[in-house]
Amino acid sequence: MKIIKLVLLILLVASCKNHGKTLPVLSYKINEEGIKEFYTISYDGFVNQFGQPFSTNNIKGKTCVANFFFTRCPSICPPMKQQLIKLSYNMREYDEFIILSHTIDMEYDSVDVLHEYWKSTEVPESKWQFLRATESITKEQANLFMTNFRPNEDGTDFYHSTFVALIDKEQQIRGFYNTISSQEMERLINDVKLLCN
Repeated sequence: MKIIKLVLLILLVASCKNHGKTLPVLSYKINEEGIKEFYTISYDGFVNQFGQPFSTNNIKGKTCVANFFFTRCPSICPPMKQQLIKLSYNMREYDEFIILSHTIDMEYDSVDVLHEYWKSTEVPESKWQFLRATESITKEQANLFMTNFRPNEDGTDFYHSTFVALIDKEQQIRGFYNTISSQEMERLINDVKLLCN
């Protein structure tokens, strides 16, 4: 009887440890009065790697990880891609999980180029959408995700980030994670699972 009670106590503590954690809502701006104004992530004017329109309806009820990249990136995108492939594998049992990758090279990254890039990941389309829009729409989207991008002076690359954003089922940003840090990726996996459960 004592053993059963001990096992139940351990299970209770373990479950409380997970369920007690909450993630802050980070999608807000500070207005002129110094007050937080919360907002949600929305989509309009994007298409995916199949040339299909991608809108806010596509992420309703989903837990998303979002990043900005370009297919010809010679620097940070290849390791980021590998980390996101691993992430998608870890999240394969969660139907409500999806990765959203926004290209920042609209001139080169056509729908066909994004489709080939997606195929190279071997990740199902239900788990990873590659998105493109006009430069102005993409910059507005980057602003929502509190990031930016710009071409390097020599034209060989874009200045952009290794960070991804975590979005909950209500389209609120709940965290930022550095994809080139194994500790950060482990934290991301745990936080995605927290939001999916």
